[in-house]
Amino acid sequence: MITDRFQRCKRWAILSLLNFVLVSLAGVLLRYKIAFSLPVVNYKYLLNAHSHFAFAGWVSMALFTAFVYMLSEMTGVVVNIYRYQFRLGQIANFGMLISFIVQGYAAVSISFSVLSIIFSYWFAWQFGRDLVKSRLSLLVKYFAGAALFFYVISSIGPFLLGYILSHKIHDNNLYFNAIYLFLHFQYNGWFSFGILAIFFHTLHSKRISFDGKKGMWVFGLLFGACIPAYCLSLLWTSPPLWVFVLAGLAGLAQCAGAVMLLQLVMRIRQSLGAALTRPVRIFWTLSLFAFSVKILLQGLSVVPLLGRFAFGIRPVIIGYLHLVFLGFISFFLIGFYLLEKLYVFGRMALIFFIAGVLANEVFLLLQGVYALAENGWGNSGVYLLGASLSIFTGLSLFLAHQFRRSDLADAGFPV
Repeated sequence: MITDRFQRCKRWAILSLLNFVLVSLAGVLLRYKIAFSLPVVNYKYLLNAHSHFAFAGWVSMALFTAFVYMLSEMTGVVVNIYRYQFRLGQIANFGMLISFIVQGYAAVSISFSVLSIIFSYWFAWQFGRDLVKSRLSLLVKYFAGAALFFYVISSIGPFLLGYILSHKIHDNNLYFNAIYLFLHFQYNGWFSFGILAIFFHTLHSKRISFDGKKGMWVFGLLFGACIPAYCLSLLWTSPPLWVFVLAGLAGLAQCAGAVMLLQLVMRIRQSLGAALTRPVRIFWTLSLFAFSVKILLQGLSVVPLLGRFAFGIRPVIIGYLHLVFLGFISFFLIGFYLLEKLYVFGRMALIFFIAGVLANEVFLLLQGVYALAENGWGNSGVYLLGASLSIFTGLSLFLAHQFRRSDLADAGFPV
């Protein structure tokens, strides 16, 4: 018998995947406009739509679904309030997608952005209450609670940005630091702690024994480092010495937490490998590798020469953001949904997707090297367009796999 919990969350997972496909389509259009020409599309408007929908439409809705799925494990039922929240989130997401494409930052798009923030506050408050009363493990509660905390904190960035724009404050440093504040607490807070909450819950649900004390150390180091690690995003402004010191200490703490996490995973790799299917093992291995590179790059950005390279060259910034968004977060979430059978496996679809992600990172790295050498790479736009097309093709085929008649019935769609 298909439980309400499984049916509801499978439907949400498929709708979140549809959002991801639309994100990748926007990425293809952006790459096409750079490589060739697309006069009908305003690049800046589409870029804003792409980034907002990627964060809120795909990752946040996918994490929302996974969190509700974990919480409802004991009862098999999804409480009604989460159904209303999912609908509100989708209204805000599609409102942002359409309005940003049409008008960029203006009254309508800002209104839908505020609606998205209201969704995040409502979800954080409701889920936080339910989390405390739940029978989830203490470590999972810590990681999930921290994820929600940083989810709320990240909203300071858009409000600060709105204040800067509305008051016509012409301060380039302040403008970009407001953007980096949002990015930092989304990427290193809400997204990262959310992923780790799901990972440790999976260990518990699959009855895989691990070193709980080491898990607590991982949480303590990463949580303690998250707020001061925002200083890593300020280094490009040549800040005072104390900002460098805080950034360095946060970078070291993050590296220590990542090393302990890797040690924990390595000690349980055999039992973990036995509990996972081959596709999930591939996705989670790639995700762990991307997470390790992310932490290493953040730590190295403290070095002034490397920091200037990281913040001064656009392909490097874009490459880093895609490394985390696609490599760490998206690979993990797709793996989790495959593990829980909320997604149906499609071999060729996922080969296209993985190949596109890897090619995208390689081409952005090469573009950055060419820029550092003050040499243009004339064909880079075409190669990056090809990588984007591979990602879009893979995700589109993968979405099509989810729309088999039996699977739609399992998800509660009318057939």
